[in-house]
Amino acid sequence: MTNKTHTTAVVLIPPEAVQPPIQAIRRIHDRNFERWMPHITLLYPFAARRDFAEITPALEKAAQQMSAFSVQFARFDAFQHRRSCTMFLVPEPADEIVRLHSVLLEHLSDYDDTARFAGGFHPHLSVGQFQHHSLQTEQQRLQTEWQPIQ
Repeated sequence: MTNKTHTTAVVLIPPEAVQPPIQAIRRIHDRNFERWMPHITLLYPFAARRDFAEITPALEKAAQQMSAFSVQFARFDAFQHRRSCTMFLVPEPADEIVRLHSVLLEHLSDYDDTARFAGGFHPHLSVGQFQHHSLQTEQQRLQTEWQPIQ
């Protein structure tokens, strides 16, 4: 049985040079601002740190199957939950991120939690949590002020 922990993850992290506008939003709206850097989650929960040496070869094999790619963050969207909403930036195009996720799962199939959502894997970069009644107004405001980043 694979040991999983909620203290590690495989993520894509935007370069620090493009993080300031993302962080400005997250600082105000994201309860996880102090815990996590801006990121797109690929595998979570993931392996315990003590297992990294064993897991690293599989990550390397997955990386070797991929070419470098870039995405643009130009628009916001949101997941609706029962009591709140999570607003996120949409990485476009998402196809290379989805492919990376699939390649990772080919090598690390025990870490498929992010693929088990009703709609499957949905790449996104969370920027905050909002109440249902304020989501539309806040999303429109942020979208109006937002300058796309690559």
